[in-house]
Amino acid sequence: MRAPLLCVAIVSLTCASGRVVANPWSTQPLIGIVGQFATNPALAPDGHSETDAALVLNLPVNYDVDSFHFVATPSVRYGDATGYSSVTSNYFHFDTSAQLANDLGSTTFTGSIYRDSSLLYAGEIENGVGVRRDMSSADINWQRSLTELDQLQLDLNTTRTLFAQSDVQSPLINLIDYRYTSFSPAMLFALSERNTFRVIGGAGRYQAIDGLTDSDSLSLQLGFDRQLSELWTLKTSAGYSKSTDREKYYFFGFYFGTIESTQKSTVYSANLVRQGEALTLNLGASRALAPTGFSYLSRQQSVNFGANYAYSERWTFNSSITWQTNVNPLNNGSNIDVKYFNGTFSATWHCTEQWLLTLQATKVLDRYGEPLVTGTSTGISIQISRQFYRADL
Repeated sequence: MRAPLLCVAIVSLTCASGRVVANPWSTQPLIGIVGQFATNPALAPDGHSETDAALVLNLPVNYDVDSFHFVATPSVRYGDATGYSSVTSNYFHFDTSAQLANDLGSTTFTGSIYRDSSLLYAGEIENGVGVRRDMSSADINWQRSLTELDQLQLDLNTTRTLFAQSDVQSPLINLIDYRYTSFSPAMLFALSERNTFRVIGGAGRYQAIDGLTDSDSLSLQLGFDRQLSELWTLKTSAGYSKSTDREKYYFFGFYFGTIESTQKSTVYSANLVRQGEALTLNLGASRALAPTGFSYLSRQQSVNFGANYAYSERWTFNSSITWQTNVNPLNNGSNIDVKYFNGTFSATWHCTEQWLLTLQATKVLDRYGEPLVTGTSTGISIQISRQFYRADL
């Protein structure tokens, strides 16, 4: 009689302590194949259509224990596309983050390594041109509640970006390799359960890797956030930014001095978000002095729209639209304007719990240079993928 009781006791203790002995390491990979057709994947004035196939892989590795969370996610697209392409490029992305949280706040470290050349994956982040980039970045974000109503946030970020360009675009746009480091402190004051007031500062240094040009920027913004309802949230900020631009002047290899100029611009950001069980919407607009790969910081304006709709357990629809305009100052005193549009619509059918079929339509356009060059591409793709169950490592 004692043996069965002892077995029951051991099983009960094991179940009760499952949270403690559970393996904190886990993964949930996704692998798929995609076929894609694009009318002008290089966005060249005299481009041609292209059909390609590729393998896609997403392999997240998670570590979760109590207040510490870690995730590392390599993502790969490898196919038969060759050369530089603004639409159908292969890519390798590696993202990682670690967060330590407690009752008073959190500290988050993030890092990324990217290689790609596609506006579909990098247009909003970069310059709307669509050339190959090798980028590495690191960020640390610290948040702490000072009182029940006040919170302090500090963010430090550094990015290094190297470019390689196609023969089509290099005569018109000469992007430079750069490093950009920024520091952004912010104070949040909860005025009520629905209203929050923010004071946001910023300082940044943008420097060409060859050391010829650099920009030092300062900004100050005031923000106001309001919870409009249970579903809708509005976040706004507006302020002023100033950048001091410098170029080192050499003549026959001899340093003759530094030419200095100033950029001044109003900056703002507004986002309206609807977060529901089935429908999620995001509408935003912004202006900022941003690093884009030209001689100095660029004045970047963008409008974006995103929607996600879970129609049923099997069907999910997604759409996104981005308009972006960059005013890029050159070291000769002139500007190059780059206008960029990216629209996508996709429908995903969950054939089973693990198998997914995704259909996607895209429209990409960029316009730049003197004389004006316009590249446009329309494409469709079909992807079959398998989402594996979560597995402990």
